[in-house]
Amino acid sequence: MNTKFLFPMLVVLCSLTCAQAQTPSQKVLRHVVTVTFKPTAPAAVIKAVDASFKNLGTKLKMTRGYEWGIAPMDARNKDIRHVYVTTFASEKELQAYGASPEHQKHIKLGASEIAGVQAVDFWVEK
Repeated sequence: MNTKFLFPMLVVLCSLTCAQAQTPSQKVLRHVVTVTFKPTAPAAVIKAVDASFKNLGTKLKMTRGYEWGIAPMDARNKDIRHVYVTTFASEKELQAYGASPEHQKHIKLGASEIAGVQAVDFWVEK
């Protein structure tokens, strides 16, 4: 292998990668919802709520991204708490998401097995 070309190629590749990483990206709006389930909530209901959030986050055209997870149980968190994060490009998209028939149906799912819901929206700062 001819090594005299290797170093210049690495410099060019690194320069391109660094230039792409420094390109300012569009700000995004995150919608974070935490759901605390009752200790007696059936696993099937919890699974249905998880699936419903996922369907909203992946099927509605105004969503830009979706993630979810379960908060670890510890001294601060003694209940089953699921965290759902949906990403939007604008407040208008978030409002359309909340007003959608799919979301209106979703918020009724498993309501009797949910102890509490909290939501917060924030603009991602980079």
